[in-house]
Amino acid sequence: MAAPYLEFSKLSSAVSLYTPPSSPTSTPHPPNADPTAIIICQWMGVSPRSRALNAAYLKYQTLYPSARILTLRSLPEYFMTTSTASRLAGFEPVISAVESDPKPRVLVHLFSNGGALTFTDVCTVYKRQTGKILPVQALVLDSAPGQPTVQESWTALSIGLPKGLLWYPSAAVIGALLGIAVLKRSVFGIDTLVHKTAGLLNDETVVDMKAKRLYVFSEKDQLVGYRDVEKHLEEFRKEGGEVLVLKETETPHVQHMILDEERYWEKVEELWRSTKA
Repeated sequence: MAAPYLEFSKLSSAVSLYTPPSSPTSTPHPPNADPTAIIICQWMGVSPRSRALNAAYLKYQTLYPSARILTLRSLPEYFMTTSTASRLAGFEPVISAVESDPKPRVLVHLFSNGGALTFTDVCTVYKRQTGKILPVQALVLDSAPGQPTVQESWTALSIGLPKGLLWYPSAAVIGALLGIAVLKRSVFGIDTLVHKTAGLLNDETVVDMKAKRLYVFSEKDQLVGYRDVEKHLEEFRKEGGEVLVLKETETPHVQHMILDEERYWEKVEELWRSTKA
């Protein structure tokens, strides 16, 4: 029998919210120690019906039944054609959701470079509207951040291309956009969104650098190089950040929580416990 899906309410084209029952039947952790909000920043192009994604929702609902869950989409067009203003506007409902808690305890779980961009976008919107840094106690970075090569960028962006004859014009558009991005970076020194995002994740004017972090990555990841992730976490450590690490050797991109489920969620729980130490 398939596992049940949680019921989410759509707040915008990019944001949906799960609100738990007012009186959970069981609480494995004291409610005042649970996150009040869990923000899940999806990997680019993942289907809302993804079994892996919905398994993560259910796991969090089991671990922290009193927490609300916000899930945020990452679309391929965010990296190519959507304006910054339009992209940021879609995440505005997150601000009111977080602010509705008098003492928010926030756990963020991001996947891949798409989720990393989403998270920094939310931080940007939150600061613009409140004048404050988004309060985050714990941050899970799964398969991110990377500094992708042209081949890695092509692989990531081409995953969702249509089949058949439509593949060719769609591939041509992606190829052209990648060519423009390479030209802008190599000739004019203009970074792509992905390259900017990695820097923003360690920018104290944008992201809560007091949040404790868990980096999960793999040597077999074909989309995000593990050395990029290792470099990033070391930079965070040098700034005084507290880090947990789960380094895989065989699991592919964003598949660690499925293929190494027990260790993965043990690390997530360890991360949240460390925020109360």
